[in-house]
Amino acid sequence: MIHEGWQFIVVEDEYDSLQMVSDILRFHGINVLIAHNGRECLDLLTMNSAHLVVTDLAMPEMDGWETLNAIRSNPRTAMIPVVAISAYHSVEVAEKARAAGFDAFYAKPISPKAFVQNLAKLVSQ
Repeated sequence: MIHEGWQFIVVEDEYDSLQMVSDILRFHGINVLIAHNGRECLDLLTMNSAHLVVTDLAMPEMDGWETLNAIRSNPRTAMIPVVAISAYHSVEVAEKARAAGFDAFYAKPISPKAFVQNLAKLVSQ
């Protein structure tokens, strides 16, 4: 499944997770922009268009929850799908993420094939 022309922002402060998610997306032909926290993500969104944002929930400086709120509060970016990923996987965290307005929640480690298929559905909606 190749998704040329798509551009995603991956927001992750942990190197191994950042590499894993970025590599999976790039393997499927998706252009990836990298941010290490929410502030960097917002900076990227002012200079670039993105079809989707994948963000870790727990990060220094500006976490995934704050990043989601900033994206949703800006009319220019409010409709971009935002997906949460976290090593803290529980039913409560997943429910809290969906209630906060994330379009999806994935626990680490992610299943590459299902992850990309589900992200493609979000972008295509």
